[in-house]
Amino acid sequence: MDRDKKKVTLKDIAARTGLSVNTVSRVLNKKPYYTKEVEERVNAACKELGYIVDMNASGLRSGSTRTIAILYDDLVNPFYSYTTDIISKRFEEHGYNLIMFSNNDRSPYVDYEMMRIVMARKPDGILSFLEPAADMVDFIKETGIPFVIFGRDGSPYGMTGVCADERGGGRAAGEHLLSCGYRSPVYVGSWHDVKVCLDRQEGFAEALRKEGVELTPDRIFYIREHDFAEMIDRIAALGADAVFCFNDMIAFVVIEALAERGVVAGRDIGVVGYDNVQQMLKMPRFITTIDVGGHDFAEYGAAAMLDLLSGEPAGMAPFTEKHAPPAVVQGDTTRPRNA
Repeated sequence: MDRDKKKVTLKDIAARTGLSVNTVSRVLNKKPYYTKEVEERVNAACKELGYIVDMNASGLRSGSTRTIAILYDDLVNPFYSYTTDIISKRFEEHGYNLIMFSNNDRSPYVDYEMMRIVMARKPDGILSFLEPAADMVDFIKETGIPFVIFGRDGSPYGMTGVCADERGGGRAAGEHLLSCGYRSPVYVGSWHDVKVCLDRQEGFAEALRKEGVELTPDRIFYIREHDFAEMIDRIAALGADAVFCFNDMIAFVVIEALAERGVVAGRDIGVVGYDNVQQMLKMPRFITTIDVGGHDFAEYGAAAMLDLLSGEPAGMAPFTEKHAPPAVVQGDTTRPRNA
């Protein structure tokens, strides 16, 4: 790159288009009151002249970087990709861009190291697929930056959260397996101390107890904490006839591992996932799963963040008050035991 090349300014764009600097600025900052024709002229001039917005300078002048940070524990889960796509479109409509951060499976919580990196980018808001670590709650609040916990209950932290009825989802999974005649199930969660994982587990156990089936500790596993091969061997050794998995990605790897041991989902064992990612993209097979309405879920998450950015109070109510309850999607990994 030619470092001596003259920096293109708004004045240069205005001169090229014959518009005022104020109009050019409104177009580039997606502020209202300009025509489509004006927008196209400005964008064409920017491309011709090689204009690139200096977000650091713009942020210093306006106090806003027009960016929203999204935090993940990993970038592999299709549910994250699907909902982020919807969320990003809503943010873009309001003039915000996304910056994404992952702690690469280091922790299911937002810790100081992650916040330090995020805060260095000076986002206007933070939408997190992770709950805050206990010692981070006050720190996050003191930053004054709008913070939405997405897919998690924010009420234990006194923060805005967008969550489904996770216990209800677990109950739905348990009721479905019982209705098919499965009586010896196990649960495969993510982390042992994450509320959303425990809520699904508790809902599942509750449904089983109503029919006299106990989800004993030896039938509860956490995939991020157990050796995977040993866990699968243990499930097979227990004689389990069904598995409820924390999400669909766990369900798919469990199904594959069981198949390698000659145990076929839908024939020898029932498997239920969670999130219905198969509605979003083509998966290797159509599994039984719990659907929480991913599209509307994402829309509500985006709305909660935009409400906070506008200064409007966002609701603390569970997401289920604004959306239909979790529903079982019948796939080929469960079937009536007498079929």
